Amino acid sequence: MAVIKTPRKKPTPALPADTVAPKKKPSVPKKAPAKKAAAVALESAVEAVAPRKPRGRPRKVEAPLEAPATTALPSVRSAAASPESTMLPPLAQALYAAMRQGRPVELIFADGDANAPRTFEPRHLLFDTLSQAWFVWGWDRRYNAERHHRVDLLAEVNDVEGVGRGAQGPYAEGTPANQIGGWLGGEPIAVKLTLQKQWVFAVKQAPPAFPHFKLEDQGEGLAQVSFTATDLRAIARWVMQFGDGAQVLEPARLVDRVKQVGASWAGRERSAAAPVASRPSHHGEPAPEPRHSEPRPQAEHRPHREPRPDREEAPKPKAGKVEVLRFDRL
Repeated sequence: MAVIKTPRKKPTPALPADTVAPKKKPSVPKKAPAKKAAAVALESAVEAVAPRKPRGRPRKVEAPLEAPATTALPSVRSAAASPESTMLPPLAQALYAAMRQGRPVELIFADGDANAPRTFEPRHLLFDTLSQAWFVWGWDRRYNAERHHRVDLLAEVNDVEGVGRGAQGPYAEGTPANQIGGWLGGEPIAVKLTLQKQWVFAVKQAPPAFPHFKLEDQGEGLAQVSFTATDLRAIARWVMQFGDGAQVLEPARLVDRVKQVGASWAGRERSAAAPVASRPSHHGEPAPEPRHSEPRPQAEHRPHREPRPDREEAPKPKAGKVEVLRFDRL
């Protein structure tokens, strides 16, 4: 038998690590048949006339806006970050700096005869759109009460050394000087009240009315408010703005104060009737005062009785004749 030997393949020598293997030759795409090429040419021609609509939602391409030739105004963000900019009047800048530093100021009005100088604790600085003016709200130590002052009616806003005149005490050390009157000066008053749901969201969005202000949800649209202040008038004024939407829990004197104001709002009975204007008589003499007639008692209803037949009615007397005498002139 004849043995057929297959030739052995020679092993390829291993290349060293530094050497790079030779790249394969790029494959040449086969030519498309003539029918397929004609279909592709026809499809490209249709796209050139009516392009396909892109799939999915169309993307909005906004053209870049050209910058105006005039100088750009400061943005809202930059203005809010630096309120001491030139957007505020000079006196409003002084008030804002005092609020940031926690100190009172001395207000001097342009009309010094009507408004005397006073020490003022600024707490809020606001711009009113109706009057187009700046206003400052805080504690006026001249009257020991909360006051609004219009900034453009002021002549000067001066710094005050220390706590200033008219500060109520005693108060804890380290208390800001612009929070002494009505808030943190004098005997503290702990307040607790309940707010209904129509006021809860409004109070959450507003700045805190007093120091250590807490608002706790109680469910069913109710919230409990607690804070500490020192002026009962300021507390009552803040509470009464909610009307019947607030119920005071503590203290008892605040409850009595709200009841007194509510009674005066409802109106009290007048002890005496309003006087009636008297008309003068023809002779110039004053007319007599009107008499207040008392209401007559209602007569009892009696049933109608028919006359008895056995009784005869008496004849009514006839009216007498009156003779008129005539006298001739002499």
